[in-house]
Amino acid sequence: MSRFRLPARVAPSPAAEEPGLQNSAARLRSSREVQSRILAERRAPEAELSAESLEAQLPDQPSMPKREAGLAGKREGEGGPPSPLSLPPGAPAGVVSKPRKEKLVVLFRLPLATERRLEQIPGAGEVTSAYMLRAFAKEARAELRRLLAEEEIMPHADEARRIFAMSATDMAVGEAMTVYAQSSAIRAMHVALGDPWQIEPRATIVGAFLAAIASRLIEARRVR
Repeated sequence: MSRFRLPARVAPSPAAEEPGLQNSAARLRSSREVQSRILAERRAPEAELSAESLEAQLPDQPSMPKREAGLAGKREGEGGPPSPLSLPPGAPAGVVSKPRKEKLVVLFRLPLATERRLEQIPGAGEVTSAYMLRAFAKEARAELRRLLAEEEIMPHADEARRIFAMSATDMAVGEAMTVYAQSSAIRAMHVALGDPWQIEPRATIVGAFLAAIASRLIEARRVR
């Protein structure tokens, strides 16, 4: 065994570093702090000046946004005129409201004699009778939707009365379809068919006029 013992390994002390290096690091840190402080002092007046100029350039803002002002006016009864759709029945004459359409499901059926006249229409041999009925029903629905007042339904009133009085055996097999009609026209249809109190179902009354319109269209197209 050797008589010489190795000394224990000890980590070097920071004090063992060279004094010159320690002084250089301290000077570097102090110079950076001084530069940062000087730069911050220079930027402070510029930031205040830019904020003041920005406030001077901005336009004056109203105390209340326009939307909130409009809502406040409506709450106080200063809003615009009411919508035509929301007008009551007793609205002033100067206020115009849109006509009201009603949606109905009616049974479109023609008299048997009228269906037999489809063969006399030009081009009837190229399509089926069912196709022709759908075509005339489409035109009749468009005409029904256009009718507004009593004077417009009167040309179809006589044919509608005749169809309304027919028995089921004199009518062809019908097809249910959706139609639209003006409320004023429906009231006039009830009156024209002798139902001023509107006891009969609206679908029955409107269906009679739909068949009458289609019958007149067929009569106008057939070859005599």
